[in-house]
Amino acid sequence: MNQPKAFIFDLDGTLVDALPDIRANANRALNSLGYDFELSLDETRPHVGGGAQKLASNVLGKPMDDPETMALYHAFADIYEKHPADFSVPFPGVMHVLDVLRDKGIPMCCVTAKPAKARIKVLDALGLTSYLTLALSPEDGFAKKPAPDMLVECCRVMGVSPADTVMVGDTRFDIEAGFNAECLKVCYCEHGYQDLPEEFEGRVMRLKNFTDLLNLLHD
Repeated sequence: MNQPKAFIFDLDGTLVDALPDIRANANRALNSLGYDFELSLDETRPHVGGGAQKLASNVLGKPMDDPETMALYHAFADIYEKHPADFSVPFPGVMHVLDVLRDKGIPMCCVTAKPAKARIKVLDALGLTSYLTLALSPEDGFAKKPAPDMLVECCRVMGVSPADTVMVGDTRFDIEAGFNAECLKVCYCEHGYQDLPEEFEGRVMRLKNFTDLLNLLHD
């Protein structure tokens, strides 16, 4: 395989263990709207990766454009901006990999379904912003993953081709986006929130440890 010229990362479940904050903020949003139930961590996990609006739809069992769905989505996004990283931390090995890539002059970007305002707050709070050439959310005017649009825009800004870029994520949406963008390599984080879909077995690089990414670099 050719030497990667750039890396694109998902955020939640890939760079950052955000599940406790997603759960806490979803429950704050539900409470603010008068709902009388809360989500456990295990109940929250399957809803991570498709974006806040999809999370709201799934939690309420209502269509994406239902007024109750939209109300919960907006409440969640607003609350997340106020509580971006009460519990979130980078996964083990993430900061080391980012340091190595930066030291080697390899550009990096982040593409996430997290609302844009919350994304900015989380990246800032955890000291990740300075590593990234660009970070994008659908609110920035791009189609959600698995569409390749955000990945393609990142590559354009980094000045590289997707064919020279590695996509790293933890969900079907990330994997399909990487394939749809025709990335050099698509990597799946085993520490993430969704199991690897069976049809992708053997087609992606499994990362048992995040630092396994460094095996893609040629000395």
